[in-house]
Amino acid sequence: MKPTTTRLLVTMALAAQAGVVAAQETAAQPAVDTSKWECRFCPSPQWYVGEVGVGSVNVSGAPYKFSRYTGLENGSSLGLDATTSYSDGPSYYNLSVTNMGLPYRALEFDGGTQGKVEVKFRYAELPFMISDTGSTPFRGIGTTSLSLPPYWLTGVNTGAMPGLASNLLPVQIDSKRKQGSLGVSLIPERDWKVGINVKQETRTGTRSLSGAFFFNTMQLVAPVEYQTQDVESYASYATSRWQVRFALEGSAFNDENAALTWQNPFAQAVPGASYGQLALPPSNQFYQLSAAGAYQIASRTRVSANYAVGRMEQNDAFLAATVNPVLAPIALPRGSLEGKVDTTQANVKLVTSLMPRWGLDLSYSYDDRANKTPQSLFNWVTTDMLVATPQVNLPYSYTRKLLKASTDYRFTARSRGSVGIDNDVQDRTYEEIAKTTENTAWAKFTMNALQLVDVTANIAHGRRRGSDYQAVPQLAVPNNPLLMKYNLADRDRNTASLQVALMPAPFVTVSADYSLSKEDYSNSAVGLTWANRQSYGGDVALSLGEGASAHVYYNLEEIRSHQVGAQSFSNAPDWYADNVDTVETSGVGLRQSLIPNRLDIGADLTSSRSAGDIRVATTVTDPAFPRIKANLYSLKLQATYRFTRAVALRGAVWHERYSSSSWALDGVGPSTIP
Repeated sequence: MKPTTTRLLVTMALAAQAGVVAAQETAAQPAVDTSKWECRFCPSPQWYVGEVGVGSVNVSGAPYKFSRYTGLENGSSLGLDATTSYSDGPSYYNLSVTNMGLPYRALEFDGGTQGKVEVKFRYAELPFMISDTGSTPFRGIGTTSLSLPPYWLTGVNTGAMPGLASNLLPVQIDSKRKQGSLGVSLIPERDWKVGINVKQETRTGTRSLSGAFFFNTMQLVAPVEYQTQDVESYASYATSRWQVRFALEGSAFNDENAALTWQNPFAQAVPGASYGQLALPPSNQFYQLSAAGAYQIASRTRVSANYAVGRMEQNDAFLAATVNPVLAPIALPRGSLEGKVDTTQANVKLVTSLMPRWGLDLSYSYDDRANKTPQSLFNWVTTDMLVATPQVNLPYSYTRKLLKASTDYRFTARSRGSVGIDNDVQDRTYEEIAKTTENTAWAKFTMNALQLVDVTANIAHGRRRGSDYQAVPQLAVPNNPLLMKYNLADRDRNTASLQVALMPAPFVTVSADYSLSKEDYSNSAVGLTWANRQSYGGDVALSLGEGASAHVYYNLEEIRSHQVGAQSFSNAPDWYADNVDTVETSGVGLRQSLIPNRLDIGADLTSSRSAGDIRVATTVTDPAFPRIKANLYSLKLQATYRFTRAVALRGAVWHERYSSSSWALDGVGPSTIP
């Protein structure tokens, strides 16, 4: 609805016509003093617009898979959408309400006076539905203490628990985030800006967790009661050549629960092991001071840089080493972790044009994580049953240095080529490979031919090499010396991609793309040896006349990998595994105006099909696991009918069908696995 805007346009037209007549009369009459005149009918600089939408959502047959990010459950819900904007010269505000009344909703506001003050506020609720098909014998779901039903009969395995099936209760696993943020910025002087941003998030609900008593394991449900606060204050200065910004940031995470305890459903293999305990995420804090700036050295040369130092802290009190009363008290070296990690980040970048057609980019990044948590020898208990070999905590640290250099050349007004090289060096502590160096060379070409064909091509080759393998002496049980972790192992990577867009006719747009990635870990005796990925797809968009359009698309992605393993420590490989994952997506959409400016309809049909093949074998004749499959089909129909320019009715139907089959999950019940 824009009644004020319409009235403003009419008034402006009348005022312009009156001005022409007045100009003609001044040619024959003496000038009139108008300094004290008041225009009661002149257009006001104020304007206001608003829109309100009210509707109902009805859902049937919806599992959590459908409602994962919306929280919509079976039944009907009323929803409200509203927006309003106002301006009075330099003063303004915008307010919007989205999905009010539904589980996923948001409220946003921004306003102020241009050049003086700006205020932004946002509040949102975001559900996350994980599972509604689980069952558990534990009572107290949602609390920090899980107990078994009275007169529970333990067993050496799940099949030997007489009351398991009769004592199962359904359980839902989900959570909700509530986010609120407020930002205020001021411009006290020309070119200066200061401000503060505050954000708070609470997350409540449940999540899954695994517990164990030696080799006996169980799935648990832990409570979620998290709070996160973020605060940032900043000051910036900007001119046509200089831009600088200083900021101080702080973040605090708090978990209302320290630990989860649960009753042991299995027969006790060790006296006193009737309860287990697991620590939940500890509360922690982070602080950072940063400075950033940029300077235009010349018309074709610009340099920018930023520097930030921060500290992470975690000092929650340690839990007792065990809740088993039979075991002797285990002394800890101190009462808390006293965790401290200092972070340093620095970046500098130079962009220049050596000649009108020739450009050069240089950048250097430094990222350092110095873990200053004190080291101590810890006595500990494994799964509340046995006193284990003492261990020293390992404060992992790393330093990364990344240097990038590239140059580009514009051959014509519609074609450009670029080449570059990246040098990535990473140093780590308490890792078998202390240092890795990776060099990547790449090239890119773009072209537009007569505004009918767009082509973009990329190619790159990367080579990573690491230092000599050294076992970590502080590990009581070191890793197999033949094993190379894939993120540290020597690797050769080749990538290529091609995107082509065509416009064979004014009403047709066709695009296609292809990408390929090959990773070779041939120097790894045990571990990942190679991984390949390729995808291709395309889409066609048609403009079928006024108010009508259509599109269709297709994409296929395939990921393959091969790894080798050893059943015994330090032995040569004696088994291997092959993985093939395929994801195929396609869709078609239609839009049609049945009655111009009155009735519009639309339809979207999408399909997503994935398959996973896994083979773990010692010989080539060993059979593969059954194929894992997941299929999703979605159909959306929508229509809009406009009664007037200000009133419209919208409706939609969304039907979705999901199916999956997995040998690892299908048919698995509470007592299927011993």
